[in-house]
Amino acid sequence: MRFRIGIILSIVFCLISVYVDEAYSQEEEWNVLPARYCTIFCEKEVDLKSINRRVNLGFANFYSPRNYRKKGDLSIKEILTEKFDAIFCRVQDVLDMYPSKVQVAINIYKDKEGLDRVYEEIFNEPNEAVSFYIYKTNTIYTTERAINENIIAHEMAHCIIDHYFVILPPRKIQEILAVYADVHLKD
Repeated sequence: MRFRIGIILSIVFCLISVYVDEAYSQEEEWNVLPARYCTIFCEKEVDLKSINRRVNLGFANFYSPRNYRKKGDLSIKEILTEKFDAIFCRVQDVLDMYPSKVQVAINIYKDKEGLDRVYEEIFNEPNEAVSFYIYKTNTIYTTERAINENIIAHEMAHCIIDHYFVILPPRKIQEILAVYADVHLKD
């Protein structure tokens, strides 16, 4: 009896160690940037400075990192998380929708091949989108090259819409609202 328990415990220990090793190795492949409204996951190869340049918030009256922090030296991660939070807040204002306790994940891939691979795994069909949002996983998927403030605003609008309504509006209505949010982002 003790021999069986020992074998069972050994098997359980092996399975747990494999799971922990896999989770740790997956974490090593991504940079994680936690923010108030989103958690940004970037593949290790993604250039954060490039993303910072591409997500251009030139509308200073609604975003300025100096307004958020007193200290002068902000890390690139702090700047990015503040930019993404600012976009999320602005999209809520544009749509006049404020769902409670929304925390969206944003996966940023180095190239389109990574994005295509994930899309095909999820939908079992070829990808034609430069970026997309999935309600079931509450995740935005995009690439370093495609990302900009309007794409992020558009996908965040999908997230906000999906979490605001008890009964989801038709997909075409959601798309109209998301386009409205990204068009009026800098108004």
